[in-house]
Amino acid sequence: MRRPTLLLWLSVSVGCAEQTLQPDVDAAARDVITARDVVTDAPAVTDAPVVTDVPVVTDAPVVTDVPVVTDVPVVTDVPAVMDVPVVTDVPVVMDVPIDRATTRPDVVDVVVAQDVPRDTGVRVDVPVAGSCVSGAPGRYAARFRWTGSGSGSRASVSYEVNNLPDRTRWRATANSRSIGYTPVFGDPFLGEGGLEMSGTVFMDVELSTAGMGSLRGVTLAIYGRSYNTTASGSFSWMTFDGSGAAPSGSVANSAPYRWYRADASAAFRTGNAGVLLRISPGPPSGSLVVNRVEVCFDAD
Repeated sequence: MRRPTLLLWLSVSVGCAEQTLQPDVDAAARDVITARDVVTDAPAVTDAPVVTDVPVVTDAPVVTDVPVVTDVPVVTDVPAVMDVPVVTDVPVVMDVPIDRATTRPDVVDVVVAQDVPRDTGVRVDVPVAGSCVSGAPGRYAARFRWTGSGSGSRASVSYEVNNLPDRTRWRATANSRSIGYTPVFGDPFLGEGGLEMSGTVFMDVELSTAGMGSLRGVTLAIYGRSYNTTASGSFSWMTFDGSGAAPSGSVANSAPYRWYRADASAAFRTGNAGVLLRISPGPPSGSLVVNRVEVCFDAD
């Protein structure tokens, strides 16, 4: 009779226990739900420390003590070539006397001037005193030279100086009495070369003495030599006002070339706007090679 009573008691006890545990289970479930909800609104990590104290390498040694090459010796003591001798003592033939005392136009004292030095770097065609390079005295000069491209080539005129008051008339030509003549350039090996003058060959020079003051003297000069292996030569000249000639044999046939000067005053007068000067080779060789011709006027 006690067994049914025991069973009934157990049933009641179990039921009470279930009723007692149910609230705890519900509470635990609610806590889980609440915790899940709380995790979703967890604050963002904004206060995480920023790495700002990473040391910057500022104390690394800067290479500033690399030696700069400033003590390389500068070559400033190279001696300048200042003691090269300049050819300034080339003698200029200005004091060679020319005899103008004679009143005879046919008596001419030909004077051989000193050699003009060659290959000295000094231009022999530059007037040194006055305008005459032949050494003759004179304020005014008319000068030209003969040029060519080689031995036997055609000779042509190169005008160098004309400082006469009137330069409207200024021309030089080579001519001959032979028909078909052509000026020939020769002798470029023993000298500078020049116009070959032999036989009937002559030069004509046209110029003017208009505008000159008093005329004290005129010098005719040629630069060259006698173009003959055995004989010396000479030269003569004439204008419409007078004529003259150098003594026979006064021009040497040797090299180097020289200036040969003669007093030609009797062949010129002032105020002549149409001077025609003719120059011809003379005895004994009757042959010249003329590189340059100069007419010097000692006048105001």
